[in-house]
Amino acid sequence: MTERIAVASIIQETNTFAPQPSTLDDFTAQGLWVGDEAAERSAGTNTEIAGALASAAEAGAEPVPVVRAWAMSGGVLDEYAFTYLRGLLFDGLVAAGPVDALVLCLHGALVADGEPAADAALVEAARAVLPPGTPLVVTHDLHANVTARLVAQVDALVGFRTYPHVDQGDTGRRAAAIALRMLRDGLRPGTVLEKRPMLVPAESQAVADPPMALLRRLADEATGGPILDVSLFPVQPWLDVPELGFGVTVTHAGDEAAARATAKAVADAAWARRGEFAVHPVPVRDAVAAVRPRTGRGPVLLVQSADSPTAGAAADSATVVAALLDRPGELRSYATLVDAPAVAACHIAGAGSSVDTTVGATLDPRWSAPVRISGTVTRLGTDPVTLAGEAMTGQQVSMGRWATVDTGTGLIVLVTERPAPTFDPAGYRHAGLEPAEADAVLVRSATLYRAGYGGGYAEAILLDLPGASTPRLDYLDFQHAPRPLYPIDFAAPEKEAP
Repeated sequence: MTERIAVASIIQETNTFAPQPSTLDDFTAQGLWVGDEAAERSAGTNTEIAGALASAAEAGAEPVPVVRAWAMSGGVLDEYAFTYLRGLLFDGLVAAGPVDALVLCLHGALVADGEPAADAALVEAARAVLPPGTPLVVTHDLHANVTARLVAQVDALVGFRTYPHVDQGDTGRRAAAIALRMLRDGLRPGTVLEKRPMLVPAESQAVADPPMALLRRLADEATGGPILDVSLFPVQPWLDVPELGFGVTVTHAGDEAAARATAKAVADAAWARRGEFAVHPVPVRDAVAAVRPRTGRGPVLLVQSADSPTAGAAADSATVVAALLDRPGELRSYATLVDAPAVAACHIAGAGSSVDTTVGATLDPRWSAPVRISGTVTRLGTDPVTLAGEAMTGQQVSMGRWATVDTGTGLIVLVTERPAPTFDPAGYRHAGLEPAEADAVLVRSATLYRAGYGGGYAEAILLDLPGASTPRLDYLDFQHAPRPLYPIDFAAPEKEAP
């Protein structure tokens, strides 16, 4: 009898310091598909749902797509949207009829109004439909804040092994493989969780770099025999919720003692190296002053991770735009920001026309002031970007309406209604701007740009700025996270974990 493997994906990363709530529109703008449409439109993409569906089919099982809902990172999800999405999952599983297993792809850092552990609530909704004992395997982003509540409901939890994330599809495949082993081989896995009270900047979480490289190596060396998977969850740090912290999960084939010992050893190693995660951002004016024209080695990337939309920030800070305007005629540079009124002004003016407007600080004025720009509207558009880099390859991302403005100073500004995905150069290229032709390019991303751009840049300079996704965690006011929490409350790395 052919096994029926249900696959569902509801993914958004929440930033609780972002000013704007996330709504259902954020999901519908990027793709909210049910049933066969979820499979058809995800096919061929580097995403968890595509990997899980393909793996099930290749193994001779029947893949049963339920729902695919994805939104750019953002603020806390409003109650209506969360209730709607949970209903889609519940109703979709009911409509699917009897299934033998479920692979549920979640981010792991979704927060909704009144529900700080929204991913766990989605798992509980699925469990309410599935017959007792039905295998349920969950995937998480490496930046998940894993909760004991979620782990108690799942048979296995597997996370991304890479950051920048390039293994989304592989993670879905790993999850489907575990579900099939449960059905075909009688595997009865369990998952344990170990956490430490620490946050680390996303900029220092790249798995190829120390100290994450060491931790990933420890996890890989421990995998084998009864240890099926060891996942690291250094957690995105802009999340003010209970149970916040660096997590390690171990999925095992019945040896819980070995799993707990492994999880503790890896978590202890992370705590011992917490001071090694420190980053050293550069003041904006110093960074812009350091850019030299025509290096021949690609552009200098000005990394404004403090206002990164893939971390949930509004992407409307104009601070870097102002700094680039202060070097008129010296550099060819590209910058982007969200500003719906400026986009409207450009569309009213039309391509080839002059425009004089302010940009910036329309959504989150806490971090920067508006900046006046004038110039020629060079291009207008409404169609989405198709990502071409290693991360989320093939996925479409809507920028809403957008426009490019050539200021005549060497700076061209891409203004959008929704954030441009600048971690992938496709975001600029889609608007007719080739990053390789610029001296400086603004990138609103902590680390994903390293996968998107590959080696196609001369240097990346991390900017020291406040913002909803700043690496300077001392800028943020945590009210709900458990305390003490490193580095906010621990002055010396020599302190022992409580």
